[in-house]
Amino acid sequence: MASLILERAVTARQLNGGRANLDALGIFYVLVAILYSLLVAVEIYLLHRHRSNHSIRIRGFSVLIGSVSMLHVYLVLVLLAYPENGNWPCVAEYWIMSVFLPLGMALFQAANARLLKYYESQERLARNYTEGARKKRITWTPKGILEAYLRLDAAAKTYAWIVVGLAISFIPSTILYFGSRRFHRSYGFFGHVADQSSCRRGAEWVPSIFMQLFWTTIFGPYLLWKIRKVNDVHYWAWQTRLAIIAGLPGTPLWLAFTYTKIPVMLTINKYFPTSGWFLPCLITIQQVTIILPLWDAYKSALNPSRRTSTSSLTSHISASSSATLKHKGSMQSLEFVIKHNIEPLITWAARREFTAENMVFLREVRNFRQRWEHISEYIQPQTQTPPTSLGKQIDGRTEAGPSTISAQQRRQQFTEASLIFFTLINPFTAETPINIEYKVFRHLQSLFSSVVFDPYECDAISEHSKRENVVCPWEDDALMLGGLLGRAESVKSESGIGIEHVPKEFDVGLFDAAFESIKYLVFTNTWPRYVEAERASGVMEEKWVEG
Repeated sequence: MASLILERAVTARQLNGGRANLDALGIFYVLVAILYSLLVAVEIYLLHRHRSNHSIRIRGFSVLIGSVSMLHVYLVLVLLAYPENGNWPCVAEYWIMSVFLPLGMALFQAANARLLKYYESQERLARNYTEGARKKRITWTPKGILEAYLRLDAAAKTYAWIVVGLAISFIPSTILYFGSRRFHRSYGFFGHVADQSSCRRGAEWVPSIFMQLFWTTIFGPYLLWKIRKVNDVHYWAWQTRLAIIAGLPGTPLWLAFTYTKIPVMLTINKYFPTSGWFLPCLITIQQVTIILPLWDAYKSALNPSRRTSTSSLTSHISASSSATLKHKGSMQSLEFVIKHNIEPLITWAARREFTAENMVFLREVRNFRQRWEHISEYIQPQTQTPPTSLGKQIDGRTEAGPSTISAQQRRQQFTEASLIFFTLINPFTAETPINIEYKVFRHLQSLFSSVVFDPYECDAISEHSKRENVVCPWEDDALMLGGLLGRAESVKSESGIGIEHVPKEFDVGLFDAAFESIKYLVFTNTWPRYVEAERASGVMEEKWVEG
């Protein structure tokens, strides 16, 4: 009896362009729209609260929220299509289909393209940390513009395609809207006047269909192919794969049910709007885009930070003590790896966690210190300087101070330190800057305030080519090493760029605070994951046996 009443309540109303459908099915659609909107609002609030988490930050919070919100506008209108029964203006739906849905799909793919951007950026960072800071000037010729486009990262290329796609969709949509009598009776030069039901069919909707097809069936599979090798610990690759696959069937089903002549499909259209076939993909896209980064942030919050003492934070171990390192997850183990074999950790962080900038910074500061010590060893036999005047005592070893190296070598060391600052620390010039305390950054920023960073290739056309205190990420590494060993006549490059003035405060310990901060960050986040992954693969055991 109950089923009969429900059947009559449902079949009494249809999606036929008449009065509003406020039967049981219509009320059900309204309740789903309200409850689901509240759920999405709560999820967006949680994302905003955890927006500083690494897994959410790298995804791009603003792009993520923009795509979810735009898709949600269309989703709600689809859910309300049956209750409104076509009373929602056809013109409004036309523009939503022509602008909101394609733009939402485009922003969604842009958020997915950030995965490819980060993957390529991390690979580049692990290969050469100065490469990402290099830029080339644009020559306003067809060839120059094409080269500039090819140098863009995956996300920037996607934004360019979004602009092109919106233009391709918006211009013909505007022409078709003002030219068709389907949307207005008083003017137009083709088509015929249509009611609310037949208004939603016709060639005028084709541009929006093409853009949806492009983003879901062309760009989506292309992105799936490009990220086929990505396997990160933040579920970002799986989020992208699931969302792209979920978006594939929506447009074909909408086309099939919109232009069908099959009686069964026409009956379904009376109770379930043709645009409703976008609902499964829209809901899947929204939920995997929100839940997976939230889950990763939740796991990070549950994982207690591994506390360590101040002495362990500043300890330095020698190679002879490697045999006593039984706890591979300890700070001493991490320090041993930083000092002797950090490259596998850099590779793993670049490919799995997207935090290679931290490990690269630790490596470059280590190399910076070692080169300074090498200068001391190179000069000491010649100068016979007493050990007490060589500089600071750290861990029982004497490190070179300002008085032990020549002005030329100080300039070269300052050049190297400047490159580390501008390519790995400064958020305005580094492609992927490390995350350090503001007071530490301000101290370094004041120290390098007299230096001009020129990211463009150092040649005759460079506006900084005749200025002093300019560093450039295009400099040859061999030139730097030659200057450190005293074999170069000048630390300047052939372009005339170089360091002339070095602050008196500059010494070997300028990166110590940042180094300890990043080392602790690696110890509490990256290192446990790396140890667990290496233990699972059996690689860690072999390394420590060899040590």
